[in-house]
Amino acid sequence: MTMGSFVRGMVVGAVAGMAADMILRPKAKPKTEAGKALQSVTDVVDNAANDVMRKMR
Repeated sequence: MTMGSFVRGMVVGAVAGMAADMILRPKAKPKTEAGKALQSVTDVVDNAANDVMRKMR
């Protein structure tokens, strides 16, 4: 397995999980400060993974 395949798998897994979460809980929003901070970190990681995938193409 190459590093590109690994990163692609990680991104596909993250996107699938996010899509499943949005389908199961369409109005889920963090209400606590800890939840908001965790959401911010998750958004940054997702954006970084998308940037890596774009650069690898």
